[in-house]
Amino acid sequence: MRGLRKREDGQSALEFALILPILLIVVCGIIDFGWLLFNQLAVSNTARESARFAVVNASTTTGPALITAKANAVAPDTIKQNMTVTVTFSDTNTPVRGYVTVKITTRIKVLTPVLGIFSTNQQRTLSSKVTMKCECAPYETG
Repeated sequence: MRGLRKREDGQSALEFALILPILLIVVCGIIDFGWLLFNQLAVSNTARESARFAVVNASTTTGPALITAKANAVAPDTIKQNMTVTVTFSDTNTPVRGYVTVKITTRIKVLTPVLGIFSTNQQRTLSSKVTMKCECAPYETG
């Protein structure tokens, strides 16, 4: 029995060494997925808040600058650095009668090199586009 036992001494260490790379890849994937999901939700929420601000304060002259400022105010620091805000009004003559579209795009650095292998410069592009109907219609006389 003792001879058989001596041959199994390093078995668990070898099994752990074989499974460790797979385990690390799975854990790193879970970490990156959670990080990107958090930031995608932040981008979506920022686009929604900006679009909501836009439909209440629709104006083609001052609107885009105010909407971009609102997006920068509500966005968390993790997405602000590379964030671009695009504001489009469906009716540029009378924006209060049409739709407003707010698109926010940003690049997020991944946390682990596992997902970074499939990314450009260890970064992923996240974007969200929200369209809402303007609510501040002018008073009609008649």
